[in-house]
Amino acid sequence: MSVPFNPELMKALDATHIGTIGEYFVASVLGGYGYEVIHAAGKGYDLLVMDVDHADHPIRVDVKTKSHDDGHRVFSIKKGKTTTFRGYESKSCDLFALLCLEDMSLSFDLCEDFDGKGSLYLNREVHRGTDPYDSWRGAVQRLLSRNGTASQSGRHIAA
Repeated sequence: MSVPFNPELMKALDATHIGTIGEYFVASVLGGYGYEVIHAAGKGYDLLVMDVDHADHPIRVDVKTKSHDDGHRVFSIKKGKTTTFRGYESKSCDLFALLCLEDMSLSFDLCEDFDGKGSLYLNREVHRGTDPYDSWRGAVQRLLSRNGTASQSGRHIAA
């Protein structure tokens, strides 16, 4: 018997716990796609994703997690842990994984598209309707094409 998600239980958790849950969720999804996923705490990204076809081009993923569906999807991408927040700098990361735990919506976007920004907004219904695998493939394909790295892996560019 499955127990439905209860966002009230998440209220007792702080942002660090929510973030850790999100990281493990995204790692399990990407692992299910056949990638090796390494947790990389304190590196400017959360996950390092390895593909056997591109072992020399690991993908750095910064996971952003919302615990509940409050009607809007605004993810803070500011850097800093004190009152001196600064805009996002994409040089330390390749992709954002954007996750809402309550409805398990997951999508991926290129970090460089948000360089210098403080937050990232997604339409709630669009986010809910996004297929995570298609989003991952599309983001990786854009990343590889911007970096000039052709992909031979069906996981990256298969139609």
